[in-house]
Amino acid sequence: MKTCTNCGNESYRVESRFCLKCGSELPEKAEGSRNINICTNSGCEYHKSEFIYPDDAKFCDICGSSTMFGR
Repeated sequence: MKTCTNCGNESYRVESRFCLKCGSELPEKAEGSRNINICTNSGCEYHKSEFIYPDDAKFCDICGSSTMFGR
């Protein structure tokens, strides 16, 4: 089940990419049903390596861009 990391809403269609309540982009899934927190900057070395930040990290410590959970 998808969960919005911004507002916590869990009611979505399977193909939803954005939250129905707050409009935030929903994080991609990985490792089964677990959301992952990665850098959103596609030019960042951590985005390319898919380094996973802790759930409470809102910004990348390498490039300063927001993380998936920081959006």
